[in-house]
Amino acid sequence: MYLNALIKTYVEKFILAGYKTPINEIRAMISDTIDISLINQITNSEIIINEKEEKKLKKALNRRIKKEPKERILNKKIFRDVDLILNKNTFIPRSETELLIDIVIEKKISPKYLLELGTGSGAISISLMKNFPQSRTVATDINQKSLKLAKKNAKKNKVIDQINFICCNWLDIFVNIEFDLIVANPPYIRTGVINSLDPEVKKYDPHLALDGGLDGLNAYKEILHALKPLLKPNTVIIFEIGFDQAKKVSKLMKEVNIMNIKVFKDYSNKDRFIMGSKKI
Repeated sequence: MYLNALIKTYVEKFILAGYKTPINEIRAMISDTIDISLINQITNSEIIINEKEEKKLKKALNRRIKKEPKERILNKKIFRDVDLILNKNTFIPRSETELLIDIVIEKKISPKYLLELGTGSGAISISLMKNFPQSRTVATDINQKSLKLAKKNAKKNKVIDQINFICCNWLDIFVNIEFDLIVANPPYIRTGVINSLDPEVKKYDPHLALDGGLDGLNAYKEILHALKPLLKPNTVIIFEIGFDQAKKVSKLMKEVNIMNIKVFKDYSNKDRFIMGSKKI
C-alpha cells in the first residue's frame, strides 16, 4: 500500500476526532511506529509499506484517534537524557518535569543521598543519577507494578546500582534516615477538576497519580508531616506543584521549619516547582 494513500484516508478521520493539525499527528505516528523519517515522508511520495507495517500503523493510528497519548501507544518516552519504557500503570512524565533536574544541577546541590517520593516510571531518579554518578537514591512508590517498571528503566539506563527501589506510602519506613535532597512530583490536581481535564490525561493517566484531594494539597500535607522529624539541617526539598499552589505549599513548608523558599517557572512561565531547606 502507498503510504500517502493511507495518510489521506486518516487525515479526515483525525479532523473528525478534533485534531487541529492532523497531518502532523499522523506523520509523527508514522515516524515512531514504522520508522519512516518525516523528511522521507515529505520528499518521497512513492513510499510503499508492506502488509505488516500497514497493520501495525493502522492499529496505532486508530488508538491515537481516540486521544490515547502517543507515549501510551508506543510504550516509550525520552525524558531529558533518559530512555523510558512506559506502561498503563505509570503516569507519563511531562516535559516540564525535566526542569526539576535542571534546578538541581544549576543550584549545584550535588546530593550524596537522595530520596524520591512517588517515583512512577523512575524518570526523575534515573536522570538525577545519570547526572550525579557518585550519588545514591532511594526511590519509593505505593504501586508495586510501577516499581517493577522503574527498576527495568534503571537497568536500561545503567543506573540500577545507584537506586534502591522501595514499595511504601510516602515516608512510612524512613525512620532515622537522613537525605541531602528530597524530591517529589505528587498528585496535585483537585478532585473536582479531574473530569474537566483533556481526555489524554483523564482517560489514560492513573488517577492515583493525578488526584490530590479536594484542595489538591493532600500529598504535600502527608509528605511534610512525615518529613518533619527526618529533616537534617540544610536538607533541600523540591516539589513539583500546580500553577496556583505556590503560596499554599510554601505555607505548609514553613510550618515544618522549611525556609529559604524559592519558586521556579515552567516553559509556559507558570509556577511549577518550589524549593526550600530546613532552617539550621
